[in-house]
Amino acid sequence: MTFTAKLHSGPLASAAYPVLVVPAFEDEKLTAEIRDLDRIWKGAVSSFLKTEVLRKEGEVCILPSALGKGIQRVAFVGMGRRDESDLETVRQAAGNAANALRKRDISRVAFLAEPFVPPDGDLESTASALIEGARLGSYSFDRFKSEKDTHVLTSAELHLPKTADTREMAHVIDEVLTLTTSTLLVRDWDNTPSNLATPTHLAQLAKDVAKEAGLSVKILEQSDCEKLGMGAFLGVARGSNEPLRFIVLDYKPKKYSRTLCMVGKAITFDSGGISIKPALDMHIMKGDMGGGVAVIATMRAVGTLKPDGARIVGIVPACENMPSGRAQKPGDVVRTQSGKSIEVINTDAEGRLILADGIEYARREFEPDALIDVATLTGACVIALGEGVAGFWTDEEDLAELMYEASKDTGEKVWPMPLVKEYREHLKSDVADTKNVGKKEGGAIAAALFLQKFVGDTPWLHLDIAGPFWTKENQPYIPIGATGFGPRLLYRFITGWLEAED
Repeated sequence: MTFTAKLHSGPLASAAYPVLVVPAFEDEKLTAEIRDLDRIWKGAVSSFLKTEVLRKEGEVCILPSALGKGIQRVAFVGMGRRDESDLETVRQAAGNAANALRKRDISRVAFLAEPFVPPDGDLESTASALIEGARLGSYSFDRFKSEKDTHVLTSAELHLPKTADTREMAHVIDEVLTLTTSTLLVRDWDNTPSNLATPTHLAQLAKDVAKEAGLSVKILEQSDCEKLGMGAFLGVARGSNEPLRFIVLDYKPKKYSRTLCMVGKAITFDSGGISIKPALDMHIMKGDMGGGVAVIATMRAVGTLKPDGARIVGIVPACENMPSGRAQKPGDVVRTQSGKSIEVINTDAEGRLILADGIEYARREFEPDALIDVATLTGACVIALGEGVAGFWTDEEDLAELMYEASKDTGEKVWPMPLVKEYREHLKSDVADTKNVGKKEGGAIAAALFLQKFVGDTPWLHLDIAGPFWTKENQPYIPIGATGFGPRLLYRFITGWLEAED
């Protein structure tokens, strides 16, 4: 379904909207814009707000007009205290409003933008947050349902002050539409069951993305990976009848001085292999390709928006992790493309194995100036940070700061985690260069330290999204299921990295 975003400026008296969404703060009198609306509606707006119906943040109340023209309805969305609001509050309010209104068969929604601007915000970032929240909040996944969701939001519009630079704002909106499209693609792909979302299917999606966004694409098959010596990747894939795919997407502008590589884990279904997972919630492991699809979707955004100054490469090793007579077993030893050998203690710690070969490929083929890996890697990270926060590990202070700033901008929460050098001892093997798991305690740190063994001196950051890639509860702009975590965050990280080096 096509989604559009439109900008309007000028007097409210001449505006025509099926519904205009207005913020309602607990601790604030009417702003100038809302006073204008109140005059048009002959005091109905202020009278409604005095009733204090909106007592809870996120509540949406609709006031129909008696005028029969122009702005036909006003929807008030509760936003708590203004002095506590930020861009994430705005994003959540827009998601709540859009979802509530579309369920009332309202397909076109407008926001009175200026009153939403938080104390530390500006109009451009607020406009971006409103469109993000509205579009992401109105998502539903009904591909396999006989009865489709007919409540569809097709347009979000912003009513801006007449002083706003709508031309500059249009560039902001174009970027938001690109990034939200990429986010929704991740949701669609992660929500798709693994009998359809196979490595072969994912490779075809990558080809489609490359064609759409003007990227180069290379798909390596098993024989190619064997020639390259990717023993860790091949070992994980061995237990499945589904053939593996190693996906490389390349954005190469005519002029560039640096290269950044992203490596994303794409286990299209993770049973745990011989070290099989418990049955409870195993169905969610159709989304264990969350890091890989986030990288593909981010590459789509890169190719579409075409940032200057750097070559950006997305690398996605894709396979299933299944138990069978051919599957690798605890105690097996595999040799990576780097030449390092790994004792496989637990076959359910497979993501780090395929990333090891993905990282080495990135280093050999592209000699990147920065490398980031993205993976639904460890349950230990979820225990440490909960389901709403991704952990990241790096020794590079500049990369850590860029990741944290990108998080603040997008509302996709991350937190820096330590690389405890003493824990390297936990990964020592009696029979190989390293083993793939350490102690149960500090498991997420051990996973990061394992990956660090393969990055050499390349500036590197590891992002574990095992918590926020999926939600079991409806959130303001994220419904139950795959969250689409990653493309907005990663793209902001990339643009921040580019700007930092200018």
